[in-house]
Amino acid sequence: MPQPRALILRAPGANCDLETAYAFEVAGAAAERLHVNRLLENPKLVSDYQILCLPGGFSYGDDIAAGRILGNQIRHHLAECLEAFRAAG
Repeated sequence: MPQPRALILRAPGANCDLETAYAFEVAGAAAERLHVNRLLENPKLVSDYQILCLPGGFSYGDDIAAGRILGNQIRHHLAECLEAFRAAG
């Protein structure tokens, strides 16, 4: 069985991405941390992976509704490629 590739999507303020990458590697996956801006530039990158992870933290700061920035980026710019990723299984 080939080694699965895990994409760990990170954004400013998000944390636990290093620990998450380590956990995937211990479990046998090849983990790569990728800034959301790189995926926004080239949404087709997600098709290179079998696992997608959005680690916890305070994306875009610890302000009221700061998580909406990342949520809106996903909803308005990445929804199509992430839906295709999910549909591919």
